[in-house]
Parts: sequence; C-alpha cells; structure tokens
Amino acid sequence: MESDSFEVHSVNDVMTRWVVTITPSDSLLKARDVMNQNHVSQLVVADQRSRPIGLISKRDLARFLLEDMTSRGADEIPVSEASSKSIFTIRQDLPVINAARLFDTDNLDYAVVTNDNPLMGIVTETDLSHYFSQKFHGRFKVNDFMESDFIFAKSTYPVVHVAHAIVLRQRGIPVIDEELVGIVTLSDILSIKGKFPLTQDETVKVKSGEYAALITTKEVMTLNPTTTDENTDLAQAAQIMTTKGVSTLPVIDGESDVVGMLTKHDVVKALGQVSGHLIVEAKSNRAA
Repeated sequence: MESDSFEVHSVNDVMTRWVVTITPSDSLLKARDVMNQNHVSQLVVADQRSRPIGLISKRDLARFLLEDMTSRGADEIPVSEASSKSIFTIRQDLPVINAARLFDTDNLDYAVVTNDNPLMGIVTETDLSHYFSQKFHGRFKVNDFMESDFIFAKSTYPVVHVAHAIVLRQRGIPVIDEELVGIVTLSDILSIKGKFPLTQDETVKVKSGEYAALITTKEVMTLNPTTTDENTDLAQAAQIMTTKGVSTLPVIDGESDVVGMLTKHDVVKALGQVSGHLIVEAKSNRAA
C-alpha cells in the first residue's frame, strides 16, 4: 500500500500539451487520416482563431458512418456533422485522482485542459492509465477491475455486426473460435479501405447490403492480440496498454481461456479508487 505521504500530482503533470486539431469543414475521411498519422484517438475541433468548439473521436466517426442513411461517403461529410458540440473541460490544477473520478462518473474518454489559455492541452484515458502504471504497482490485480460479462465474435461473423457492438457497447471484441484468434477494435474498423464506407460508391454498396455480409471478422481482425492474465498486477497491464498503444486487452486464465476484457477506462476507474485520503490531502495542498 502507498503511504500517506504519497505525492499527489495534478492534471498539469500528466496532460498532453501537444493537441491535434481539425476544422469543422474538414471531411471525416481527413479526420480519420489525421488520427492515424498522429496516433491519436480524438481530435479537438477548432475554429479559425484556434478556439476549441467541439471534439471528434474514432468512436464518433464510426458511429456516424454506421448510422448515416445518406449516400455520402466519409470524404463528403464535414466533421461538424459528427463531432460533439459540447466540450468537457478540466483545470490543470485538479488532482489527478479527482480527474480519474470525473472520467469514471461521466464516462469520459478525454477532456480539454483550460485555464487562462482556452486550449492548454488535453488529458486522455491514456494519460491517466500511464500515470497509474507508474505510481501504483501492487495496488490492484487485473481481476479486480476487468469486465467479466463481455461480447465475443466468431471469425465468420459479418464485420458490420461487430462494428455496431464496438461502437455501442464494447471497445474491443475478442474473436474466439476454439481459442482466441484475434481482436477487432475501432482502429481495425476504420482502417478498412474499399470495404468500410469511405467513398460515395462504397457507402451505397455497404448500406444496401450488397456485400457487407460478405466481409467477415476474420478479414479485419488483429491477429494474435496482446493479452493479460487475470492475476497480473493492474499497473503492469496498464503499462502494456500504454506501451503497445492498445486500449483493450483480453484477459485469460490459467487455461488460456478468455475470462474477461480490460480497458483503459477500467484502469482509470481503479485510479479513482486508489485511496480516499489522497483526495483530502490533494485538496488541502491545493488550497494552500
């Protein structure tokens, strides 16, 4: 257990100061490409004066493309149609553990950091997970926070069904035949060229069902996914996710069967529950 004298850090210590932005008039296709090029899962939508006016994530992008009933492709749809118009902001002096609790209770993936500057930086689940991995070894095990009730897919399932599950319910879908053979994530779905609706002609085909059912999970999944054991230290699992750039880990037992799923959001939840007395200490330090 950590001692009472543990130093409590603020959002300023963990936030990402390099913020990738996009304009509301840019296309969803450009948004996807910018995310991939910069290895980020969200973009701040900024106006001509570089003021944040919205946010768009991979999940927002995929959800819009799956639900949009027009014949437009992602290269024709402006970011403004799919982005969130509300921006969750957080101050740089907020203790990290308080921030983690906000992320958990409000189900946040990211928040814009503001102070006098309207766009000081951004704090994400990755930032908070990295902090947990560095500071709280031995605090929890994976099975303390993993999700045991999870959805899985077979390699023969239509990918369009798996895509809906990822967007609406679960951040990553393990592919299990006789054993774990892969995982499908938002990045896998959004990286499909010529299959996922990226241009007008392809959109018509996918939404008309012409060949959507022919695209199987096997064709898009990531093979041999990184896993973690249910008895692994949670901080170690968090370090694996942040180091490898993945947001979801299938959790296996001693027989190599998948018994749960662990996400960065689970790690953030754990960070928020580290210790109640740390919150009191952080508040008193801030007031001083």
